Order: sequence, then C-alpha cells, then structure tokens
Amino acid sequence: MLLSDPFSLLLVLTPFGITTALLLCLSYVGPGRSSKALHWWLLGELFNTSYRLSEMLQPGLLVPQLHWLEILSPRAALLASTGLLIASIGCHTVALLHFTGAAGSRARQARLLLVLPLLYLSIALMLLDTAYIVPWFAGIAALGIALQMRPCLGLLRRYRGAWGIFATQLFAFGFQAWSCVSLLVEPLGPLPFDEPDMPSRMALLVDFMVSFLLTLGFALMLQEHLRLQAVQLSITDVLTGALNRRGAQSILDQQWKQALLGHCPMAVAMIDLDNFKRINDQYGHAVGDSALQVFAATVFALKRHSDVFVRWGGEEFLLLLPNTDIQQAQAFMQRLREALSSRQLDARLPLRLAFSAGLTQTGRSPAPQSFDALLRSVDHALYRAKVQRDCVELVGEAD
Repeated sequence: MLLSDPFSLLLVLTPFGITTALLLCLSYVGPGRSSKALHWWLLGELFNTSYRLSEMLQPGLLVPQLHWLEILSPRAALLASTGLLIASIGCHTVALLHFTGAAGSRARQARLLLVLPLLYLSIALMLLDTAYIVPWFAGIAALGIALQMRPCLGLLRRYRGAWGIFATQLFAFGFQAWSCVSLLVEPLGPLPFDEPDMPSRMALLVDFMVSFLLTLGFALMLQEHLRLQAVQLSITDVLTGALNRRGAQSILDQQWKQALLGHCPMAVAMIDLDNFKRINDQYGHAVGDSALQVFAATVFALKRHSDVFVRWGGEEFLLLLPNTDIQQAQAFMQRLREALSSRQLDARLPLRLAFSAGLTQTGRSPAPQSFDALLRSVDHALYRAKVQRDCVELVGEAD
C-alpha cells in the first residue's frame, strides 16, 4: 500500500508541499500577492499535485479506512493524471507570459490553458488501448514545454532566476521528446489496465526535481521582479511616470560628462506649465493632476528612448536631449506645442495646455563650469519666457 511506503508518499507530496511553501514564504506574504504571474504559477502547482494524487485514487492503493476515495479506474486515473500535468504546463506558461507582458486577454489565457489538454484528451481516448498512448502523452508534453520555453527566452536577459527555469525546461523537453521518439521506434505494447498502474520511484524523483527546480527559479525571478519594481518606484514620479530628481541624478551626471568631451551637442530645456496655479484654484487639484499627466504622456509620445525626462518639481520638468543641437531642440518644442494644442484636458472644461521653456545647448560660449551652472542659466531663460507665456527662450549671455 502506498500510504505504508513513506518514501513514495514523500515524493508524491513534496512537489506541491515544499515548492508552494517556498513561494508563500518568499512572495505571497509581501508585495507579490498582487502578482498575476504568482497566481497562475500556484494554480499550476495545484494541477501538478493533483496530477500525482489522482493516481492514488485507484482501487487497492489506500488503507481500508480510505477506500471511499478509490473513485478512479486505472484508465480514468491515467487520463486524469496526464491531462492535469499538461494543464499544469499551460498554467506555468501563462505565468511566464505575465512576466513578459504578453499574456493578453483572459480569452487568450484560457486558450493557452485549455487547448493542449483538450487536444490531448480527445486523441488519448482513441489511443487508450493501443501502444501509442504513452508516446502521444510524451509528445504533447514536449510540445507544451517547447511553447513554455519561448517566453522564458525573453526573460533570460532580465532575470537570473529565468536561467534556472530554462535549464529545467531543456531537461524536461529532452526527456519527454526522447521518450516519445523511443516509444514510437520500439513500442511497448498496450498498457495493462487490470491492476493499478503507479509510476516508478525514478519517475517520482524526476517529477519532484523538475517541479522543485522550476518553482525555485520562478520564486527567484519573482523576487528579482519585485526588487526592480521597488527600485523603479523609488526613482520615478508616481503621478506622471517621469523620473524624479533622485532617479535622474546619475543619468544627468553621466550625460554631462559625455557632453564635456565635446563629441556631440546636448540640448537642455526647463519647462513650466502656464497658468497651472489657476487651473488648480479654479478647477481643483484633480484637474491639475490630469494636466500634469496629459503633458507627461505627450512628451513620452514624442521623445526618443535616449532622451531624459524629469519632473523637477511641481509643474516644472527638465528635458535633456542627447545628440541634439539647438535647432533640433526648437523643432521638438514646436512639435510638443502642436501636440498639446490638439489634446483636450477635460471634456467638461475648455482648457488648453501651454508651456513656457528655457532652452540651451552644450558647447556654446561661454561654457558653464558645471551642470548646476547650466541649469541656473536655463532657469533664467525660463523666467523670461514665463513673462510672455507660451514661448521658448534661448539662453543668452545675460543668463
């Protein structure tokens, strides 16, 4: 009886017991509880445990007090266990897709979860009493693992934990693919269903190692993801998505050092939203926040990846444009003004966003001695622009 064999029982229970406890301790008690990837992975682990536990529900395996649990025939136990394993692979695939941001709609996620198990079971019912049922299962499992490896490849550069997942996937794919091919070349014959069919200890050990290593890699990857999120939140302005001054400091210092080398010009603009205090006083702070978000979204839509956009304070923003001369920077400001004029801040309010800005370029004479000195000169130009409003003033010698 299986329950009198502690070693086998341990191997059946530990894939879910240890790995899920690890996830709960490392992730679910903290910010990870809101992670959809974690929820899908836990669902996969539930399927993974049910995959082995379903085999224990065959007649003759449990102690007499638990005979009422012997509800599955050997044929039904085989279909249930293998179908649950393929569903587990699908859940883990959706979890990895949530990390890449490509999980898609709920309908797509449901398809990723259900298509392979339903395809497998529909054909398995016809192959159940033939020599091809085991290679059919191994082939579908290998296909599911191959589909799971695709999103994992995109995570290798971002997370060290993804390497553990990918290495385990390679092993599992190779094992299932080899099983499929070898059983097609030398079929074992139809499975005997006259008595309960339980996996060998080696199969249980492989299951445990694959499940444990996959979930360990996932837990490490989730912790890396949460740590990166925390770092991102600490350097980003929550309202607008722009960098805050703390987050921008190292980038600005680096760009200034490169500009001092004199290889390429760098344009710097300090931007202030016009009439922002009036917007707050007349329409409320919610509309003022919306104005900041609309402005930031417009800048993000126009700027290049290399451009640095910082919320400097209140309604002031710093925009640093590497490899950009003053004429190109002025053209960018004009595009920004036109884009803002075509966007309505609030459907109920006849507001139009406008800005004033001070603008300069490195490499001009007289050259500032530091980046702070450069910012002070841009600030002086901004003050002159705010007198007229809705204009861009270039830094001059007086500034």
